[in-house]
Amino acid sequence: MAAMALLLAGCSAAPAATPATHRPGPATSASTRPTATPAPSVSQIVTAAAQQFAGQIVSGAFDSQWDELAPEAQALWPSQSARTAMLQAKFQGAAITSISLGPPTAGVTWYDPESPAVSVPGTWRFPVRVSFADPGALSPPGVAALFSMTQISVEYDSATGTASVVGEGPASMDAPVIVPATVTERQLDVPLFMYHLVENQEPQESAYDGNTYGWEIDVGLTTLTSQFQSQMAYAHSIGATSISLQHLADALLYGLPPPPHSFVITFDDGRLSQWTNAAPILREYGFTAVFFPCTALVGGVYGPQQYVTAAQLRELASTGFSFGDHTLKDNVALWVGDTTTQQLELVTDQSKTTLESLIGGQPIQFIAYSGVWPGATQFSYSATEQPLFTTLQSYGYVGGLQDLQVDSDADLSTALWQLPRVRVGLGTSTASWGTWVENAA
Repeated sequence: MAAMALLLAGCSAAPAATPATHRPGPATSASTRPTATPAPSVSQIVTAAAQQFAGQIVSGAFDSQWDELAPEAQALWPSQSARTAMLQAKFQGAAITSISLGPPTAGVTWYDPESPAVSVPGTWRFPVRVSFADPGALSPPGVAALFSMTQISVEYDSATGTASVVGEGPASMDAPVIVPATVTERQLDVPLFMYHLVENQEPQESAYDGNTYGWEIDVGLTTLTSQFQSQMAYAHSIGATSISLQHLADALLYGLPPPPHSFVITFDDGRLSQWTNAAPILREYGFTAVFFPCTALVGGVYGPQQYVTAAQLRELASTGFSFGDHTLKDNVALWVGDTTTQQLELVTDQSKTTLESLIGGQPIQFIAYSGVWPGATQFSYSATEQPLFTTLQSYGYVGGLQDLQVDSDADLSTALWQLPRVRVGLGTSTASWGTWVENAA
């Protein structure tokens, strides 16, 4: 009402001043003249959004972040409450003291870490530097430094002039895994499918120049492209979701509910057919995968087999796929009891570091053991292999994937070093493959 009265008063007729009594008021200088506050720039808006989001991670205000997330980021999580509970559990014993942001890069496409079919173009990507209260107390060793490999990505909506977060940095689902001091016992039945070759036809013996053994090995590791297409089409038809190993660890260690019919796709060795034949199908159906290349074979040609190049690995890493270590050449049986620490360092720690460099800084925390696990079941030889697990942990790994003689999907939070897999090959029908996905929990 007061504003209305002022408005009305300003519109009322006033007596005209006579020349004898009217005097002009004092001149207003440029320094005292009121000026309009300039609107914030796009850079200022997205930077403020990133700074607020980072500050909330430090303070543990995860619940407050939900409305700041873009729809694509929200869709990654089961719910607001599930996200909050998981992040609170994860950082309960790993307090972050500060997060500093580096200069952003504009115009970057963000890819969903769980679905390469989902992307947001034109985001602002902020590098981060994360400091923990007691980094040396975290497990595995060195994990605190890995969080500075994460990035916060912000989307700007020019129609509304607002910003939202798509890449959640240290709070993202694909952030490094921290193993809590006390692990709650949980079991999930999420199949980890193991692939090697995805070819348009069976390997021909004539192409192996008399190496019958090598030909027989590759035949046993082959899935036809048509088979792979059929498997992914079936999974898509029942609403199944492929998840990353980080996501699986979030579910096992922190109780994050997995999506219905969750499964993990893994590829060993880094064969070129994974790039040429499998990756396009994965993109078509919106499924992610974990690639375990042998770093000493990258870009090589050995007999009829070609291996992915470093550039192809980087492209996969930047578009929604993740990676793990599979040693230098997959030619050392890691479970052998007399394997020395020096040998392990050469085939694992060295390949881990090389792979992180090849793919542009994505943390490597899982290893696919080379060779078939000696026992028929998941936990055979577990006591014998404990020194192996301890050494791998010291290099910064959090878990290992087995190639079992008997397939299994029993994932235990207390046995991340013995994650089982389901071997897929020419004899795997879509129906039998689909049964694993249907029963996944």
